[in-house]
Amino acid sequence: MKIVLSGVVGVGKSTISRELAKLLKYKIMDEPVTSNPYLDDFYQNPLEYAFKMQVFMLMARSKQLKEAQNFNNVIFDRSILEDPIFVEVLKAQNNMNDRDYEVYLNFYNNVIISSLYFDPQIKPDLIVYLKANLKNTIERINLRGRESEKHVPHEYWSLLNKKYEQWYEKEKNNFNFLVIDTNDLTPKEIVQKIIDYIK
Repeated sequence: MKIVLSGVVGVGKSTISRELAKLLKYKIMDEPVTSNPYLDDFYQNPLEYAFKMQVFMLMARSKQLKEAQNFNNVIFDRSILEDPIFVEVLKAQNNMNDRDYEVYLNFYNNVIISSLYFDPQIKPDLIVYLKANLKNTIERINLRGRESEKHVPHEYWSLLNKKYEQWYEKEKNNFNFLVIDTNDLTPKEIVQKIIDYIK
């Protein structure tokens, strides 16, 4: 079984995925954030580094998809399906120009997504959409303490939340979704909800 944990930055995907992988004995595919050589530069100068960062993420997630074919049971801490959400936010905030935006979407739609929809080896069996309100998201981001995220304007996180909702509405009939409102739940309770659903 291939499970994707999706949701905005700071919603708790990494914590949940680690606990879930431990209990289910699944292989975990961590989000390739720490290995992204553009991340810190992007937060300081998004206009210059946005396209480069997003192309790197596509490459890194594509590698994960190939690796996942070697395992029966995998958990993805965010998936390649969600990458265009971040590109939409970048475009909306004028941090990605029209040319880069069009090139990215053409590549994504014609190379990436065509494989994902039709290859049963890599199409997720379940997408767990973890939702949180803006207040809780920002609190969790600050608590995590990743320096590059602390100075991101709240408008970015707010828009990201809205784009995630639009993404879910667009994709909810294409994949098997479990939606969980995380605002008043502990990680342990969230993990149990996922396990109960799988059973």
